[in-house]
Amino acid sequence: MTTLAPATTRSRGNWTRAAALQPLLVPLASLLLALTLLGTGWRLLLVIALPVLVTGAFAHRLPRSAGAALALLLGTLALGAGLIARIDLLLAAAVLYLLAGLSQGWGVNRGRRRLRAWTNRALSTVGAVFVGFLVVYPTLIVVDYLAKPRASINQAALGLPHEHVDFPASDGVRVAGWYVPSRNGAAIVLVHGGGGDRQGTISHTRMLARAGYGVLLYDARGRGESAGRENAFGWQWDRDVHGAVSFLTGRGINRIGLLGLSTGAEAVVTEAATDPRVDAVVSDGLQGRTAEDASHLPFGDRISLEPLFAVAGIEIELASGQAQPNPLIGLVHDVARSRPLLLIGTVNFEREFDRAYTRGTKFDGRALGSVDLP
Repeated sequence: MTTLAPATTRSRGNWTRAAALQPLLVPLASLLLALTLLGTGWRLLLVIALPVLVTGAFAHRLPRSAGAALALLLGTLALGAGLIARIDLLLAAAVLYLLAGLSQGWGVNRGRRRLRAWTNRALSTVGAVFVGFLVVYPTLIVVDYLAKPRASINQAALGLPHEHVDFPASDGVRVAGWYVPSRNGAAIVLVHGGGGDRQGTISHTRMLARAGYGVLLYDARGRGESAGRENAFGWQWDRDVHGAVSFLTGRGINRIGLLGLSTGAEAVVTEAATDPRVDAVVSDGLQGRTAEDASHLPFGDRISLEPLFAVAGIEIELASGQAQPNPLIGLVHDVARSRPLLLIGTVNFEREFDRAYTRGTKFDGRALGSVDLP
């Protein structure tokens, strides 16, 4: 027994020290999270950093179960955001939050009757599922839309004769891209998908260039080599498209078409709805970007997507200060009234949106078409 006493004493001492540090984990994690937002502007400091610091300061006053749940939630969000944005300091904050949550929550039902303990566990599981769907999932989507790191541009990737160009968007943001000169007097503006850059439209550029079209492909704001802040939901991407159309008209091109992919598909429809200089639009992968858009889907899709879009939309507004754009259904109809519009859906999700947007439209054989590809 005498040989075991020193080890037992050391074990109790280590546990005592760990227990003493436990109340510091959440405040320290909150401080690290706030530090990652320095230099991002006052809005994120006010909307995220300040509430997180206040939470860290008063977390010790919460009941044990509530404190554990809060720490685990913040840890999960910080972990996902750190992996998406590739910020080591945020990952360190996630580890501290998760350690705090696990240490507080472990054995929280100890001493309670078995029925009550299992009832608490069941309710906690159901609550975690709802929080995961309504908070964690849309929040991490927003992080991906607003904070995904830029990729470098391979300047030799296009493999065609072209010019390196830049032009102002309609609000003055500088947009960078490549221009393949036209051989038939017409040109196409190519807009990539959310989270990507001009390199995602290279194959389309080569196809169009072989047919003699001029092609302007560029990085949307906040992506690649373009200025501005990213929003992969594309709420302000139509401003970039407007600048691209102005660039082409400045080069003497008056036959202009737009081809957008995914988020770019929404951007070209938005621009064409108010820009008479656009002669035709191909919208490949048109989906949705607001809860209003999701409200036009069948009930089964609507109950899963509309809440997600609503939460994500509110968070994007708070984090970026951008206003939500007009519903796509009205924009699709506005474009279709005056020029050819082709909607392409390659997956069921896109097809459901296309059917919703074209429903109630009078076809005249020219203005509006929809293609479902296998």
